[in-house]
Amino acid sequence: MKNKINFSVLGSGNGARAFCGQIAERNYPVMMYEPLEDTSDYLKIKTEKEMFLKGNITAGGSITGATMDIEEAMEGADVIIVVVPSFAHKPIFKKMIPFLKENMHVILIPGNMGGFVLKKMMADVNNKTSIHISETSSLPYACRIESYNTVMIHKKKFKMKVATSPYGKSTEAVAIMNDIFKGYIEFFPGKNLLEVDLDNINYTLHPLPVLLNYGTIETKPDTFRHYMDGLTPLISEKMTIVDKERLDLGKKISLDLLPTLEQLKMYYGRNDATTYFEFVNSDDSPYKKIVGHHVKSRYITEDVPFLYTPILELAKLARVKMPMSELCMDLASELHNTDYRKEGTTLEKIGLKGKSIEEIIAIAS
Repeated sequence: MKNKINFSVLGSGNGARAFCGQIAERNYPVMMYEPLEDTSDYLKIKTEKEMFLKGNITAGGSITGATMDIEEAMEGADVIIVVVPSFAHKPIFKKMIPFLKENMHVILIPGNMGGFVLKKMMADVNNKTSIHISETSSLPYACRIESYNTVMIHKKKFKMKVATSPYGKSTEAVAIMNDIFKGYIEFFPGKNLLEVDLDNINYTLHPLPVLLNYGTIETKPDTFRHYMDGLTPLISEKMTIVDKERLDLGKKISLDLLPTLEQLKMYYGRNDATTYFEFVNSDDSPYKKIVGHHVKSRYITEDVPFLYTPILELAKLARVKMPMSELCMDLASELHNTDYRKEGTTLEKIGLKGKSIEEIIAIAS
């Protein structure tokens, strides 16, 4: 990677600020783009131009600056890192697309089908710029903003997969991520974007436990601990069924998906846990202090429409039955009075309607 590579981080939340500090540690120029409003935090960052990480990772340094002008944010950038929730992908892509340049790396943290969304949006406006789109299936750490310029890293992951389209650029993308996180996290290449999208552990860890603890969460939203209170031995057992359905789909369409429990051990530490219940209660668990998720948290409102909707449509196309996942979809839709099958990321919305599994994988590769 060249010495003067320039980065732009689109987003200003926990993960985005952490990335700014991580890149600053490596002494690369990095600009932070604030997509929403000129908060006091943003104005302080814009003036002081510093970002730091503390906790499981101690890092940070000077950043180029902060801006609410997308053109300024992307000017001169070689690598664009998008760190926003899935529902923010479309609006930020719309602003970003006019300023894409040849051979830019665009890395989505996490992907959640965002690569397909970006490809379709570019095609819709006839933008033929040759860019390299990469995705991870998760943030590289569990983190929270502690102050305007400091992010607390509760626990970093040890190893993560990153996939790139076109696949021929995977080596470059992996090198970029490994350089940013040198000494902290190891990245390795995935087969294609779809493989990373389907390997998102939130699919297994989030919706079902919320749905099966709905009454308790509604009663005690500020104190309920999703992992410590919600993942009982029996619920953990049912989560295994959800994960098996995901793995069965991957096998049917020739993707090398990793079991969620195996990913947890790869991310946070290998131990003898044989169930999700055992892992979240182990010394390697990053989840013991996570408190407060109401019944309409992102564990449903993001993970069901942006993961379950496209995955269930893919399963139907591949003729793979996923009854437990279908139950989650139906129950979430009923409890939220929202048709997540219709409102979520359907294959039609990401330009894949009428495509075969082989054609979809080709687009993802």
